[in-house]
Amino acid sequence: MKFIVGALALVALAGCSTSPVPLSQAKLVPKERVFATQAQPAVPFGTIVVARDTGTLGGGCYLAIYLDGDVAARIDTGEVVRFKVPAGDHLIGMGIDKQGGGLCSFTDMLKEQSAPVKSGQVRLFRVSGDQAGFDIRPSSIK
Repeated sequence: MKFIVGALALVALAGCSTSPVPLSQAKLVPKERVFATQAQPAVPFGTIVVARDTGTLGGGCYLAIYLDGDVAARIDTGEVVRFKVPAGDHLIGMGIDKQGGGLCSFTDMLKEQSAPVKSGQVRLFRVSGDQAGFDIRPSSIK
């Protein structure tokens, strides 16, 4: 009996985490949900790429992606967004989408990461979630 209860607990916990999506399989965030400029800067620039995992955790809600303190996009599960930014120091973050309703706007959570970008560099970030909540971290998943 203890084995069955333990196995069910593991299945329940596994169901509460998200799975990374390869960039080649991620859908682009539609233009109407991207607020940061997508134009190529006239100065040396790099690219920040943010992909959100797939999974049922938070699947009914967009998350807000922040770039240097401003909402830059609203991202759904399995989506990716790219920002061309001037070379230099930036902040990339994620938080609850304040345009969402109900359970999608239950807190003012905001998590940010330093994102220094060199000219020509591509920085990858992943938004993932588990029973402890959502997070944004540097990623190597292409």
